[in-house]
Amino acid sequence: MDLENDKNLMVIEAIEGYAKNHNMKTWEVFLLFRCNGIIDLLRLQYKTLHTQSMEESIYFVEDILRRVLDAK
Repeated sequence: MDLENDKNLMVIEAIEGYAKNHNMKTWEVFLLFRCNGIIDLLRLQYKTLHTQSMEESIYFVEDILRRVLDAK
């Protein structure tokens, strides 16, 4: 697979994992991520995040979202 596909798969896994952990629908998480720049951030941080477990990536997202939502 190429790098773009790998990035897309990581984003999908993060969306699905976050949805499962927070009892949300995947489309709700997609909108939450998109509106808060999380999808772009995940793609930018691919080099680091793909070496970690999916749980670590989800914790990363949760931390970023908490900061973004607290700042609003």
